[in-house]
Amino acid sequence: MVVLILTLGLTGCFSYQPVLDGSPEPDAEVRLRLSAPAAVALSERTGRTIRSVEGVLLEATSDSLTVDVRWGAIYAGTPFEGRRDVLAFHRSEVVEIDRREFSRVRTGIVAGGLAAAALLILRSFTGGGGDQGGTGPGPGDPL
Repeated sequence: MVVLILTLGLTGCFSYQPVLDGSPEPDAEVRLRLSAPAAVALSERTGRTIRSVEGVLLEATSDSLTVDVRWGAIYAGTPFEGRRDVLAFHRSEVVEIDRREFSRVRTGIVAGGLAAAALLILRSFTGGGGDQGGTGPGPGDPL
């Protein structure tokens, strides 16, 4: 449960922003939205529908982009680390380039939500919000 909440919290801290000049810097985390022919070719190769890929940009030249992509769940340091591929795309195969960036607004929203949830959980353990009145049944009252 805690891992799920932390995962949701961390994903809320980032968003993808368009790269307006079309030249992201290497080692940036990017999402490439693919053209229809490139998406179909990659989908046929992987056996699942893919319209975009996310990964670390390894190289950006005037005519190509090379990305280190991770497929599936990542469990670092375990035998289930997931599959990685290095994919190269011609610039004509990429419709849009987005860079993953820290989002203050989303982080604030997630932090506020997590704080509110923590407060509710804390109040439930400390007895807050319940009926505090009464001393129990009086003499002669049925149980």
